[in-house]
Amino acid sequence: MKNELNVQLTPDFRLTADDRNFIVKERRLVDPTLAPNWKARLAANPTLDPSPREVWEDAGYYGYTPAGLTAALGTVRIKAAASGNAETLAEFMAQLAAETERIVAALSSGQLRDFDVKLAS
Repeated sequence: MKNELNVQLTPDFRLTADDRNFIVKERRLVDPTLAPNWKARLAANPTLDPSPREVWEDAGYYGYTPAGLTAALGTVRIKAAASGNAETLAEFMAQLAAETERIVAALSSGQLRDFDVKLAS
């Protein structure tokens, strides 16, 4: 069974799936010039591109159930809010609420019709 699920939840998190799991993917920027062997690789191939590139890495696997989906979305909203610059609990809670709204908007796009997910704020 091929699954076409690919929902952008936030700028840094995406939800995909395989036959058994929901998969949370996290965006990372990779700067090849910071690799320990960059100078040797560049000497061997001067045409290497030093530009940073974007990669999407698996950040978590969650069972292909409504509970798994809820857990995946909860993890994304907390990680996204925690990556902010909150200095007080009130600021963190505001960021958490904003991330929750962003995820609900992504889910409202109709791509996940078979699940009823309620996120607590």
